[in-house]
Amino acid sequence: MAEIKPFRGIVYNQKRVKIEEVVSPPYDVISEKERKVLAQRSPYNIVRLILGRDKNWFQKAAIYFKTWLKNGILIQDKQQAIYPYYIEYTLNGEKKLQRGFIVRTKIEPMDKGIILNHEKTFSKVVYQRLKLLRATQAHFSQVYGLYNDSEDKICSFLTSVTNTTSPFIDVKINNIRHLVWRITDKQQIKTIQELMEDKKIIIADGHHRYRTVLAYREEMKKKFHSIPPDASFNSVSMYLSNLRDRSLSILPIHRVIPESSLVSFHLENFIQGLKKFFNIEVYKEEGNFWSRFNELNNIQTAIGLYCQDMLKEFYILILKNTNWARNLPPFLKKMDVMVLNRLIFKKILGFSEAEMNQEGFIKYVTDAQEAITMVKEGKGRMVFFLNPIKPQQLKEVVFSSHLMPRKSTYFHPKLLTGLVINSLEL
Repeated sequence: MAEIKPFRGIVYNQKRVKIEEVVSPPYDVISEKERKVLAQRSPYNIVRLILGRDKNWFQKAAIYFKTWLKNGILIQDKQQAIYPYYIEYTLNGEKKLQRGFIVRTKIEPMDKGIILNHEKTFSKVVYQRLKLLRATQAHFSQVYGLYNDSEDKICSFLTSVTNTTSPFIDVKINNIRHLVWRITDKQQIKTIQELMEDKKIIIADGHHRYRTVLAYREEMKKKFHSIPPDASFNSVSMYLSNLRDRSLSILPIHRVIPESSLVSFHLENFIQGLKKFFNIEVYKEEGNFWSRFNELNNIQTAIGLYCQDMLKEFYILILKNTNWARNLPPFLKKMDVMVLNRLIFKKILGFSEAEMNQEGFIKYVTDAQEAITMVKEGKGRMVFFLNPIKPQQLKEVVFSSHLMPRKSTYFHPKLLTGLVINSLEL
């Protein structure tokens, strides 16, 4: 099963920089405006290593990385370690503590059934990440993985260790507190390794990063005839957390459809198409709409709709039955993101897979109010609201060997990038 190892992480030298000024969110949630803000925050902000806009930014990232190491902005730990990483946050008024750890994990092919994915990926993104990995020889952020530990043995052990020491990183950003420790004791490391021996890992976040390291490993296998098992490119930097953790939060990602994606759209035909498969409820008060929509989350398959053509009303589409699809397990026929993607987008609106893969054809927005504003301001013709995927649904999808559409899950809060860097060279 999953093989994990400690490593000598590269961290920011907190005698030279303030950690809150140099870390960033993951590359794939940073807008161009946010990238500029982060870059201006510090000349050593990690965004300079993970994201750029000009043609040669990969090479520039490699130069920055080597220079920062040489000048002591970044330093490598002297001992191999496993890095417990806890996140304190509040969601909907409830205080949560997410517990996990950063480690090197042996890369496994997807078909081996040890490391499992749940979402489709964009090949263009993998290509860009691969160019960065080739240039820098480093993992600047972690692939976020989930393991199933019904007795919570691993996190309980981590807590028994972290309770006796202080974190070497303790930073609060946007009211979310991030804490990181080092575990260097060989017996404690061995205990964690043994507890992980029978575990499979579900990729929660970082599908493109994992596809990237798979592709890079294949390149190295072709380049070298003899590869030792402990070669650095045989492992990937991962953050691992318990799927059963009550502090695990998965938020929905709503879909905004721009006017340009609806070239042959006819409202009446669209409504009639919906009526064949859905019971439609209409709400003039937004508060009543959300109350009902949230209530339906645990009862029926429901999708919310707000449209430029009917700005004074909100709609809830309640699936009549599961006869709309063939060759899908019953639980997938009821999953709202699958119903939206295959039934509404493909069957009723006539979107092709190629169109939906085009950048900007569908806009993915986590903030519902932002999505509503986009429609009101004409930046989208309509928005479809989804309820969050539940951990049990995620597990069912993974072990059924099916994939959900892209951007089906948004794990909150996002892991910070730049806390612990994994070099393939050092």
